[in-house]
Amino acid sequence: MTPGDGLGSAPGDDSRLRYTAKRNVEGELLYIFCMRADNRYMSLETLVTRALRAGEVHELIVSSSPGLAPGADVPDVAYVGFFEVDRAGIAEVGDEVFVGDRLLGRLAGFDLTHMPNHMNIVVASAEAATGAELGLEVGTRVRLCTPAGGQAPPGGIHVKLSRQG
Repeated sequence: MTPGDGLGSAPGDDSRLRYTAKRNVEGELLYIFCMRADNRYMSLETLVTRALRAGEVHELIVSSSPGLAPGADVPDVAYVGFFEVDRAGIAEVGDEVFVGDRLLGRLAGFDLTHMPNHMNIVVASAEAATGAELGLEVGTRVRLCTPAGGQAPPGGIHVKLSRQG
C-alpha cells in the first residue's frame, strides 16, 4: 500500500475509496480524558480497516504528529476518551471522525496494544487536544464516516498480488 493507491492511503493523500458505499460507525463517549503523552511512540498496525461491533468499547486518541499512516509510530498523543459502539460498521483509515458536530480529524490507524480489551483508534488532526480540553461530555455522540468528497475510482480497483513461497 502506498499513498494514492486507494488501498488505505495516508489521511489526506487523495479522495479515492476502496468501496462504493458504507454506513457510519456510531457510538457515544462514556469516559473523558484530561491526559496527553509526549514520546508515547504508539505503533500503528499496517491494517487499514477494522470491523467495530455494537457493544464494543474503544479509545479515541488524537495526534498532530507528522506522517501518521498505517505502520507509523505516533510519538505524541492527546487522549480524547472511550466510546461505546452502538451502530456497527467498518472503520477505515481516512474516515472522518466526529465528536458531536466537531470534526476531530481523519482516522490515521489502529493500535492493538490493549486488545482484546479495547482498540486505540488514532486520529490525525492539525491540533491535538484532550477530551476535557475539547469540552466533551459523557454521552457525546461519536461518528466515523466516509470523508467528504470521497469517491470510488471509475472502474473500481484491481490489485495484482504476488504469491509468496
